This record gives sequence, C-alpha cells and structure tokens, in this order.
Amino acid sequence: MIKKSVTKKLKSIVGEKNTILEKEELEAFSIDNVLPEIVLSPDNIEQVSEIMKLASKESLSVIPWGSGTKSDLGNKPDRVDIVISTNNLNRIIEHEASDLVATTQSGISLSSLQKELNKENQFLALDPPHINKDATIGGIIATNDSGPERLRYGTAREFLIGIKVVKADGSIFKGGSKVVKNVAGYDLPKLYVGSLGTLGIIVEATFRLYPVPEYSETYVASFSSLENCHKTILTLLNSNLVLTSLELLNPGLATLISKRNNLDINDSEYCLAIGIKNVEKAVKDQIFAAKKISEQNGGNGLLISGSQEEKLWEDVRNFPWDLVKAESVVCKVGILVTQIPAVLNMVKQLSDENGVEIFVSTRAGNGICIIAIRGEGSSITNALNDMRDFISTFGGSLVIQEASTEIKEQFDIWGDIGSGLGIMKRIKSNFDPDNILNPGRYI
Repeated sequence: MIKKSVTKKLKSIVGEKNTILEKEELEAFSIDNVLPEIVLSPDNIEQVSEIMKLASKESLSVIPWGSGTKSDLGNKPDRVDIVISTNNLNRIIEHEASDLVATTQSGISLSSLQKELNKENQFLALDPPHINKDATIGGIIATNDSGPERLRYGTAREFLIGIKVVKADGSIFKGGSKVVKNVAGYDLPKLYVGSLGTLGIIVEATFRLYPVPEYSETYVASFSSLENCHKTILTLLNSNLVLTSLELLNPGLATLISKRNNLDINDSEYCLAIGIKNVEKAVKDQIFAAKKISEQNGGNGLLISGSQEEKLWEDVRNFPWDLVKAESVVCKVGILVTQIPAVLNMVKQLSDENGVEIFVSTRAGNGICIIAIRGEGSSITNALNDMRDFISTFGGSLVIQEASTEIKEQFDIWGDIGSGLGIMKRIKSNFDPDNILNPGRYI
C-alpha cells in the first residue's frame, strides 16, 4: 500500500493530468487481474528518474508499460504498486538518414516510427506482432519480439546499437553509441533485449536501419506430405536464395489463413509461404527458383503480391491474436530446424489424443514455432505438459506467451532455463538488488 504522502509526491513529479488513481481507469493496466495503485505517464527521462528514486527509497514495485500488447507475458506479478507508462515518451530524437541510424524514445509505436523513416525510404527491420495495435519500441526490445522477417534480418539484438535506461535506483545508464561500427568494451545494450523490464526502464534506443526493398513477392505452396515440405525447406535454406521469410503452417492454420485471404490452395495440407524482397529482377528470378524447388518435391501453389501478399504476412505476423478469436493458450517453442517435422507430428497426435485444436506457425528457417491451443482447461494443460516433455527430450524450449491466470498457476511459464539461471540471478541482483522492477514476472 502506497502511503498518501508518497502518492502526493509521485503525483507532483508528473502532474495531475499524467496521473491515474481511479479504479475504473486503473483496470486498463491490470496484469493477470492485479491492479496497480497508481499509473504515471512521465513527460521526460528526468521524471522517470525521479519516480524510480522515490520508488527505490520506499521499496515500491514498478512495472514498465508501453501499449500493453505483451502485458500477459510472464508470471503473475508478486505486487504492482506503480505502473510507468511510456506513452508520452514518443519522439524521434534523431534520424541520420545518410548513416542509416535513428534514435527514438521508447514509447513511440513501431508503426509511427516506420512512417517517418519511410519518408527517407528507410525502415527498422523488425516485424513483431501487434504493430497494428501500436506495439512500442521499448516493449519490443524488452520482450525481444520478432516476426517472419527474422529469417532475413534477425531480431532487435542485431539492430540495437545504443540505449538509455533508468535503473532501479533512479540513475541513468547510457550504453552503446550512435554509430554502427562500435566494438569497444562490452555490448551492454544487448543485455536489456528480452529482459522484460526487470533490469531497468528503457527510455531511448538507437538503431541501425535498412533501405526499403524495391519489390516483393510470395510463393505459397501446399504439400500433402510433411516430409516433402521439409525437404523443400532444407533445399531452400541450403541454396543461394536470399529469403526474407519462410513460414510453415500446419493444416489447421492453413485453413484459417487461406479462407481469410481467398488463397486458392489445398488448405487441408501443410502450407509453405516463401517471401522474398529485393530489387524486382532478383525477386522474380529467386521466386521462380523457389517455385521450381517446391514443385520438384510435390508442392503446388500460387504466386501473390501487392495487397494480398501484405495481408497474408500481416495474418502470419499477428497469429494467433487476429485469427484464433476464442480463448486459447499461446506458446513459443524453440527447436532446431531439423526437428520441425517431429514437433508437427507430435502436435497432430496431441490434438487427436486430447480433443483440442492446435494451430502452428513455424519460422521454418530458424525453428521458432508459435502455437495456439484451443480447448477445455484440463485438456489444454495435459497437451501442454506432454508437449513440453516431448520438446525437452531433444533440448528444445517452450514458453507460455499468453494464458489464463488459472493455467498460469498450474504450469511453469518459462520452463527450465538451464545453466544460465545463476548468471541471470546475479545480474538481476546487481541491477535491481531490492527486486522492485517487475517482481515475480520473470523466472
């Protein structure tokens, strides 16, 4: 419980218009049905620093909040005293188009940033889900979220060259630089990627950029045999083709996406979407080669471009949130590319055995599987336990990205972290010794 005198001080830091205390408004910032006592929207970094100094002094827990698109990720928090919203930290600080570098505040949405960068024919090569729901730069860094174009460009770790963070004690840390070629010392900015707001409040970030590709096409093929589909994937990955995206959809998801996008494919089979962006001639030549490889392995499909192509990849990127409407559990699985067929066969078996619907979108070039399970409570937990047991047999990982509070209470959200747990605890202890940043949410 925050003392009245402390509430008054917090309110004075950001002003009345940037303070939320009413329960009805606080509900928009609840995490697993836990409401904060106060929500603050600072206008600048100095105000964030002052909030953290006071929170540290009073041992108050602090939850960073961007647009809330990933608020379901992680365990139920131990306590939520203060939510710091980065909504007002939404400026582009600097864009050096000639150097392909931009510095932004953390509360700016990725869509707003891309709109401004596009004016110089440049973009930040990140395509996580929830772009249409104003996913913020800070949230994307904190969750290390990515999308289908991860195959070509990588994750936030590859683009983040500088960062500014307000630490738990209110001090301001600045790491990295504003130039791409920076190799001196430890790359501390990378430490905050995927830290889920447990090491500090990200307030600024500097990224390297890419020129916007000139042209884009996607070839969508269906396969009656998962084995032949996987042969196609391995052949594509071992070829000289520069693929932007390579997404494998299981039959259940292929059915949903083909109907939404009016795709004339056999949606009862495994579906492979091959996306390439480059100059027009290179795209057409490489798509032709990809189509030939697919057909040699029994794949049949069609070529799409323009708005239909954009809509397809938007659906893939936002799966399952825009497609599986009913309540479901969302998992993220990490495996080797060679293990994809085994996992997909296991998914089919678990679906049949437990009477649940399982939809899978696999980043076929790097072994990331986004899995949505829809069904009754006990059948879902049984499927989850069997799935994790199977995946752990060959060293894979399964993380729950979204689930009801009831399921979270029955299931280990993060799973076995392995030998890195000790190091992670020591880092957390050094950066946040009083455990006031997102307590309980992470491992």
